[in-house]
Amino acid sequence: MRPGLPTVEEVRALASAVALSLVVSLDGQLRGPDGSSRSISGPEDLDWLRTLRAAADTVVVGAATAEAERYSPNLVRPEFAAVRAALGLPAQAHLRILRSHDRVDDLLREHGPHVLLEAGIRLHRALAPLIDRVWISHAPALVGDAGAPLALDLGDFALADRRLGTQYVVSRFERVSRR
Repeated sequence: MRPGLPTVEEVRALASAVALSLVVSLDGQLRGPDGSSRSISGPEDLDWLRTLRAAADTVVVGAATAEAERYSPNLVRPEFAAVRAALGLPAQAHLRILRSHDRVDDLLREHGPHVLLEAGIRLHRALAPLIDRVWISHAPALVGDAGAPLALDLGDFALADRRLGTQYVVSRFERVSRR
């Protein structure tokens, strides 16, 4: 894990939640000029995503993203096996691919208590009322109009923590009120 960023143990010690993870450019874009978040992501951001996955019971992703990014059921890297075992967790987080006909509220209850959403714009808009925590990795990049703007209203959330990595800043927002 990179210096300054939260550890698996710190993330897991937080209250159970449905958490959304996003990488966002400095100008609020979720995708870079290539149409993917990969162009605004980097090694530090990927380490952070891997930490969040290692702390999760279940990782939920939309079907289109899962197909485009070729998601594997082996989301948790082997280097996290010892920490997951020490926390009493199975070696792998459960991967749940969300299809348009799924009842999301049932799905989240079944697969908790620590659920990580790796959601694009459509999915995080659709699931916004169910999200308790938002992790934003602020990318050191400017995209301009070529990206896709963050569409989540953070008015119901409060900044709870901000950590400085060497290139990225990670912010944690906690829901303070329901809609």
